[in-house]
Amino acid sequence: MALVRCLRREAAAQDAPPSHTSLLGAIERFHGDATPSILCEAEGLSEVDLNVLLNRMEDEGLVLREADRDACRTRIGLTERGRKALQANRLRRDQWLADMIRTRLSARERWDLLKAGELMERLALAAEQDSHEAGSLLRRLAFAADGS
Repeated sequence: MALVRCLRREAAAQDAPPSHTSLLGAIERFHGDATPSILCEAEGLSEVDLNVLLNRMEDEGLVLREADRDACRTRIGLTERGRKALQANRLRRDQWLADMIRTRLSARERWDLLKAGELMERLALAAEQDSHEAGSLLRRLAFAADGS
């Protein structure tokens, strides 16, 4: 957790607040299927807090809201500016972390970290798959409720 705080602090030195970056990442992860309710659940936000963030981010040109075909739901997407901001944030974090690894860890520690990273990636992919499946179920249930 301390490493995550350091990464956020490093990225936030030049970027938007961590809440913006986190929300941009969540929107990207849902590949065009992000709705306010899905984002609230994914980010642990209330509808009011999410709406405040989305309004700010929309004003900054980072996100856009589009009505679904049937106009019952709103889809949230990234603008080109939002994508670039997210990429720039990730690049800064990656560069900081690579510098820390290169200058602070021994060759053996770098090898151990590589192996641990592979395991963490496997766990993250499994968790993301579980989350995506849960999100798909929520969308199907919401659609079934709207269709009745």
